[in-house]
Amino acid sequence: MNTKTKDAAILKNNLASVESLLEKEGFYIFSNDESLTPQKESAERRLAVQRIQTRYVVTEQAEKMPGGEPGIATYTTPIQKETYDIPTTVDYLKWHMDRISKNVIGREEIIRQAMFAILTREHMLLLSRTGMAKSYLANYIFNTFDSVRVFASQASKEQTPDNYFGPYNMEEFKKGRIRHNIHGSIIEANLVFLDEFFDASDVVLRSLLTVLNERKFINGPEIIDAAVHTTIATANYMRTNEVTEAVLDRFNFKSILPEDNNSYTQLLIDHTYAFSRGKATAPEKKIPFNQVLYLSDIIRNKNREIKVEIPDFIYFMKNVITNKFVSDMRKSEYNFYVSPRKQAKMADFLRASAILDNRFEVTMEDVQNMFLALCTLNSFVSVKARDKSEKDVYLDAYQQTMVHFNATGATQQAEFLLNIRKIFQEIRENPEKREKLKEAHGLFESLRSLLKRIFPSRSKADDEITIESLKNSVAELNPAVEEVRELKEGILRDFKDIL
Repeated sequence: MNTKTKDAAILKNNLASVESLLEKEGFYIFSNDESLTPQKESAERRLAVQRIQTRYVVTEQAEKMPGGEPGIATYTTPIQKETYDIPTTVDYLKWHMDRISKNVIGREEIIRQAMFAILTREHMLLLSRTGMAKSYLANYIFNTFDSVRVFASQASKEQTPDNYFGPYNMEEFKKGRIRHNIHGSIIEANLVFLDEFFDASDVVLRSLLTVLNERKFINGPEIIDAAVHTTIATANYMRTNEVTEAVLDRFNFKSILPEDNNSYTQLLIDHTYAFSRGKATAPEKKIPFNQVLYLSDIIRNKNREIKVEIPDFIYFMKNVITNKFVSDMRKSEYNFYVSPRKQAKMADFLRASAILDNRFEVTMEDVQNMFLALCTLNSFVSVKARDKSEKDVYLDAYQQTMVHFNATGATQQAEFLLNIRKIFQEIRENPEKREKLKEAHGLFESLRSLLKRIFPSRSKADDEITIESLKNSVAELNPAVEEVRELKEGILRDFKDIL
């Protein structure tokens, strides 16, 4: 037996101990046996999807792991702690969403919304009458993850901020320093569950604002970074004032748990309750939270190596459709509001939607899914004397906008203007590119194609692309819709220094 074969046999014999140690260190070990994965993928799909993998194999410089038996070498190569198999992690997330849906009946869309909240590092608010299993649902969601710190509290009017941030350190206090004993507090937790949220006093809610939004606990000279990743809060009622409105804006995801009197649904609930007795059961295999943090960094554009691209046209349409949705909602709810902060954060949602579909570029399909973040699920408004869900109002706004843009040619106009803006931006950043316009054949061929559709009467002699011709094209364009007009005026205003 040669050395490599011998080493391979040693590794195979000791694989169980290798995996055990790695799992204790927070790594998730994926089997190469496809029958053990929750969702099978075809070989073609595996090749098509970008794979970022963690592997361990025998090498000549392998390290001996601690605790090995005398005379037996247990090998593993160094592993990159921040690299995971993205498609497999996504499959496990989907499998867990399906698992939770089978145990928390009738909540499929809300479960999906909760996973988006966790992937985007945002917070979620669940509203319903009492006895609707809000805590049961939150516990099932949190039970998906391993190696994670959870803080849970049921709010009451008598609570003080110390109930959340830990009591004062009396030894430090005697020395004139304000310090909290934060061990076991919300500050150290990754996932937070706050039950009966609006029963908390305004003092407590105000103190939670910075922790939820900035991930910092600030109390005078005491400033501590908080580990809070996602909070799920539940409530039986809404309490509205200046403090609660500010706190509510920190919850990007909101749902109302609806009553369901369907006989078959109630039968399924009876069966699941008989099995679980109202307690969330832990799955056999959880996902280490490090993998969620890894995906979250990609989704929030924090990973330097892996990017989920959002084309400018998608950004543009995201804002157009959001504004249309807000306008339609205000016909029924005059004070309906989507803050600029929330609208900007929709970019994270779009990346998460693409990742869950095993894509690294956002499409209009992801914009269509934005109702999960923009709408309060299962909230209804009166539209022409008929009840309509916020979700339906959004999907109608999406459909009407797309039909109108395509029918009027506004889609082509927006794409054309955004392409020209990209050229102008590159020239501003690198003036030398002004003289190399003719070398950018691919980009200008697509521009020429758009020009012919937008200006069908233009002669072939006008096909030469120059800064001057681009400027004239922008100036001559007759916008089909108001949003394209605003785009045109913005380009002419912002880039007049190079025109």
